[in-house]
Amino acid sequence: MKFPKPGNGIVFPGTLRIVLREMRWIWKQARECPRILWEAASTFVEIDGEQRAASFAYYALFSLVPLFALILTVGSSFFDPQEVIQTAQRYFPMGQPEQDFLWQMVASLEKSRGSVTVVSFAILIWCSLRFFQALVRGVNRAWHTIEIPWWQLPLKNLLMIAVLVSAMLIGLLAPALLQAAKKIFLFVQSFVEFPLPGGDLISGIFDWSRYVVAGAVLFYSFTLLYMLAPGRRVFFRQVWLPALLVTLALQLCQNAFVNYLPRFVNYNAIYGTVGVMMLLLLWVYLTGVVIFLGACLCSAGAKVLGAPTAAPDSNHS
Repeated sequence: MKFPKPGNGIVFPGTLRIVLREMRWIWKQARECPRILWEAASTFVEIDGEQRAASFAYYALFSLVPLFALILTVGSSFFDPQEVIQTAQRYFPMGQPEQDFLWQMVASLEKSRGSVTVVSFAILIWCSLRFFQALVRGVNRAWHTIEIPWWQLPLKNLLMIAVLVSAMLIGLLAPALLQAAKKIFLFVQSFVEFPLPGGDLISGIFDWSRYVVAGAVLFYSFTLLYMLAPGRRVFFRQVWLPALLVTLALQLCQNAFVNYLPRFVNYNAIYGTVGVMMLLLLWVYLTGVVIFLGACLCSAGAKVLGAPTAAPDSNHS
């Protein structure tokens, strides 16, 4: 299968030229899919992906509570705290028992530290940085980039926190805007004397849009992680497909983890009162495995296909 290329007397509008270039890149990825998958699996083994996922789970065990407290502290300055908690529960793909366990610890931390001060806020940020350290190092290792200098690593981690905060902001605003649009649509539909064409379909789209927004926020977060974490230039074209696959994989894993795993393993019977913590640790570990596999896919695609280059936009008369 071949896509036409500009030149040889063929003139395409700018938008069509971009579409054709992207379609050629996607087709190239599809043709080299077996090589990319093999290279990604080899890279994952080479970088000890399982060990890095375990390191990520270890850091997350100590950083998730301060990170959630930081999200609650920042978010409650602009939104209702309950809305912030509900949004975080939607976009952090964990089961309800793990969510309840985490937020109980966050509430205890909030009560123990009292009012928000500059010092306490700085401590929350510093503790939250450790959550991203293993991610940033693992993604860079997948790209075989030079180890990030010690003074740059906190800056990368802060950048990841900024990405997370921006994703949470989108997650808070987008559902509110969609609900407002739905109310306006229902008002217009009740105001006119005849039903609007496709009214039921549009109303159903608004109802399903919250699930799309949840996936879009995760996709946005992983795309920026794979683009900004490596200590080298990475193109959006190289990361969007792995980020999409990671988003879908985590959604499927969450569904299996919540609905099917408790039927086979009773962690409370094995570990007693710390069963929920062990379940949370297992979930974070699996999440790390999926995220690092996505980073290896990005790296493998770049190695097999080479860096994407944009065609020069020459003006044809």
